[in-house]
Amino acid sequence: MLSNHKSELESISCGVPQGSVLGPLLFLIYINDIQYAISSSHTEVKLFADDTNLFLHNRDAAQLFHSANTCMAQLYEWFTVNRLSL
Repeated sequence: MLSNHKSELESISCGVPQGSVLGPLLFLIYINDIQYAISSSHTEVKLFADDTNLFLHNRDAAQLFHSANTCMAQLYEWFTVNRLSL
């Protein structure tokens, strides 16, 4: 309640309600294998809570650009297989 105003009640047909105890655990189980979607040796995937970061390194800017695009294509495939959108 905020300033004596209540939001409407809505039924949840799928997913986990926000603020649930199980929500974070189920999210981590669901997202944990994203790190295996990237197959580049010059890429590091870091997961922390609900944040995912990719760290790419290469001395050659063109190769770095190519690696970044390859990683994005691999992530797109992972998102598609897991029925998620970015």
